[in-house]
Amino acid sequence: DLDTYDIDFQHRFHLGLQNSIIWGLGYRFTDNKVGNSPTVGFLPPHQKRNLFSVFAQDEILLVKDVSLTLGTKIERNDYTGVEWVPSVRLKFALTPKQLLWAGISRAVRTPSRIDRDLIQRTGLPPPLPSAIFNGGPDFISETVFAYELGYRAQLGERASASLSLFYNDYDHLRSFTPTAPFGFPLVTHNNVEGTTYGLEFTATVQLSDSWRLRGGYNLLEEHLRVKPGQVDFSNALNETADPQQQFSIRSSMELPQNVTLDAGLRWVGTLHNNNGPTPGTVPSYFELDLRLSWQVTTRLEFSLIGQNLLHNHHAEYGYPNPTRTEIQRSVYGKAAWRF
Repeated sequence: DLDTYDIDFQHRFHLGLQNSIIWGLGYRFTDNKVGNSPTVGFLPPHQKRNLFSVFAQDEILLVKDVSLTLGTKIERNDYTGVEWVPSVRLKFALTPKQLLWAGISRAVRTPSRIDRDLIQRTGLPPPLPSAIFNGGPDFISETVFAYELGYRAQLGERASASLSLFYNDYDHLRSFTPTAPFGFPLVTHNNVEGTTYGLEFTATVQLSDSWRLRGGYNLLEEHLRVKPGQVDFSNALNETADPQQQFSIRSSMELPQNVTLDAGLRWVGTLHNNNGPTPGTVPSYFELDLRLSWQVTTRLEFSLIGQNLLHNHHAEYGYPNPTRTEIQRSVYGKAAWRF
């Protein structure tokens, strides 16, 4: 059982003609109670946590068509103390229909109960290991410095496109360290580092007043490694289970009599994951979703929806074995009444 209580305050104001400022405060309290099983549990089973935060951001108009945004957020959590996440962004309107922007920011993933408090027991008698996995009491926040560069343009009256490039520098990523003498339990540490980089491209075309197409392409290169002199059970593969390339195109067409036809075709490249130190793959795939809707009145809508129509079933994640869960084709109807 997890009970979460949040309170937030925000205030926005202008300072002269050049500065648009927003700042705020936040507090979160969580009360987490776990009913542990004989093999999996959290120690302690009952835990209360506090999270305090304060942030400020100033969007500064430097000259005409050029603005600089400076901001930071400071958090105080019960695991690692004070964390700060600053950011700097620069926007340059090349023309009324073209925008160039760049940004640098720092982000963190603070420890969770899984990182610190989880214990998975074996149930084996001594001298065999009593646990398979233990959270690490010294696990600290994962960090990243993110660098971005982007361009967005309105290409005529019916088309627009955007391109963004990114480079991320990671440190203190989660690892699982074997312990002597059997190698188990694995203990959570921060022994992985590395970089990722890539691009994201999107484009929208209004083919007619009633037909719109939107497409996108993502490229992601991941280069994570175990820190020199450190150990990770999965050899830094546990954090890289992502496809290198993805492509999608969506169509939305308004038909007569308040009927709409939406279609989405996507392609996802090969995904490499792991089962301990052994890498595995999920094959690339194409899939198609369709939605046909009829707006009977302003309040009543009927729709027929098909998902993953190109295959009876396909895998999207998981290590290749007979028990891997796969996504099945589905077709269903829906009636919505709004009041």
